[in-house]
Amino acid sequence: MTVSADVTGSAARLAEVTQRLRAAGFNLGGCLGVARYDGLVPSAWRASALLPETRTAVVLGAGGRAFYDAFRAAPEGRLAADPMDAYTRRVAGDAAERLDGLALLAFELRGGCFADFVALGRAAGLGAASRLGLLLHPVFGPWMSLRALVLTPLSLPESRPLADFDPCPACAAPCAAACHGQALAGARFDPAACAATRERELACRHRCDARRACVIGPEHRYGEAAEAHHMGSLGSP
Repeated sequence: MTVSADVTGSAARLAEVTQRLRAAGFNLGGCLGVARYDGLVPSAWRASALLPETRTAVVLGAGGRAFYDAFRAAPEGRLAADPMDAYTRRVAGDAAERLDGLALLAFELRGGCFADFVALGRAAGLGAASRLGLLLHPVFGPWMSLRALVLTPLSLPESRPLADFDPCPACAAPCAAACHGQALAGARFDPAACAATRERELACRHRCDARRACVIGPEHRYGEAAEAHHMGSLGSP
């Protein structure tokens, strides 16, 4: 009876937090058990070092335009020096507090290392790896981002990788044809080639035509202002 009550209580808290996250533009998420999480991150990111009582890592994602729209309506959009990061920090921190946990942010260094959020998102069932070096969601395509996660001592149902979703190998790769450089010329996305092209090509400063060419989820493409904001703050599409 005690175990059942604990599970029910955890599910109710997660449902409340999920609702708040969706209102803030984080409309995607997945859960990893602590052992799976620790196996995917550098030592400085491991739950065993940061929050030993962790049982679950909740990966927070945002698909389509919802995140940018919520961010633009928030006070950080007008006041903070790094407004999108400040907004993410506040929203993820609130979720962590409600789950008795700790928020970790994709844009922060720990022990001199970033965590591989593409690998975490893939393990949490939020998409498949793509030629673009981004996670590819079945609905939103490449128009999604993973900006934070929460370590929590609550036991939550684990997500699993998407078993039957791996579209890039069979695709004609219009993304590669649309790229203005050589970032997609090889078997894997080349971030250095992407950065060099963005320095050289005016067309790549505020948008990514390779990302726009993806055949999955074009209706969820970011608006021009959102895409320009991301392109101004990221080193890759």
